[in-house]
Amino acid sequence: MKRAIASTPTSNRQAGMVSILVTMVLMIVLSLVVLGFAQIARRNERQSLDRQLSTQAFYAAEAGINDVVDLIKTASGPITAKPDCNNSGPLYSPLNALSTLDAATNVTYSCVTVDPAPPGVSYSLDGVTSFVLPIIPASGTISQLTFTWKSTDPANPSPALGCPSAAAQHFSDSGNWAASNCGYGVLRFDLVPTGGALTASSLEAGTMSSFVVPLRSGGSAVIPFSASGSQDLVGTRCTNGATAQCSVTINSGLGGNNYFLRIGTLYKPATLLISGKDGSGSPVAFSGLQAVIDATGKAQDVLRRVQVRIPLPGAGVNKSSDYAIQSSGSVCKRFVLMSNYYKSEASADVPSMDAGTNPLCL
Repeated sequence: MKRAIASTPTSNRQAGMVSILVTMVLMIVLSLVVLGFAQIARRNERQSLDRQLSTQAFYAAEAGINDVVDLIKTASGPITAKPDCNNSGPLYSPLNALSTLDAATNVTYSCVTVDPAPPGVSYSLDGVTSFVLPIIPASGTISQLTFTWKSTDPANPSPALGCPSAAAQHFSDSGNWAASNCGYGVLRFDLVPTGGALTASSLEAGTMSSFVVPLRSGGSAVIPFSASGSQDLVGTRCTNGATAQCSVTINSGLGGNNYFLRIGTLYKPATLLISGKDGSGSPVAFSGLQAVIDATGKAQDVLRRVQVRIPLPGAGVNKSSDYAIQSSGSVCKRFVLMSNYYKSEASADVPSMDAGTNPLCL
């Protein structure tokens, strides 16, 4: 007698295999989802830590800047250059003890450099007061000076559109200038050579005094040094857009190594950059005006770098008044003065004098 052998239907065997495959796929998908969420959690945790460390590194860099500023303010000798990260010499050796802010969490400023003679100096002009600056090259002579000033109104991408189309022979009051929507101010500067023997007469005769009017078209971007009055009023074309600026260059008639400059803007504030070149066309490094301090802060493995410009002690201080009288409107002149001629326009009743009665009130 033959024994019957039981067999599993093929369909049942296939159904079991499908269940195993589906289970494996689901396990793989769930594993990938879990790994993805874990990766996102780790990334968010690291980003949060990096932000914290970045803030600490930034504050560490600022601490380095402030420590150097304090050392410069209290320095008894000349401000020397610090071209590398070594804190050596009588001026910068105290940084060795100051640079570690928190040893437990490894927060330090790892490197500070100082350049006391940068190739260009920058100032913020308020539209009212001016700076008096010694223009002295670190070496060689100055054959070219460039003044570049920019509008400080970020909401006006076309600051030159409302500016004059030609350099007028008169100035409007501040209200009319504001109404014209010119985003630039008039640059005023007095440049005088101060090398050699000086007298009051030589200083007066050698001073170039100019008002540079921002124009929307035309103008001269290059002018010569002239103390004869031929450059008293000049116009320079200004630009719009992302690189909006006004610029004027004195490219001839210089050649000395010691000048004094008084510079400011009228009507509008501006940021000013002063740069120069020597006889070979290389940039001039200006001595005694500003120092560029570059500090790198470190918090564990995160670095932040900060660079600032600071005025050197005694530089850029204007100890004299810019004007004998200043007004936001028209000034009533009560006399006429010409060569061999004088006429008073003042009446006995001074308070009654106004634009209707005095021909010199404009």
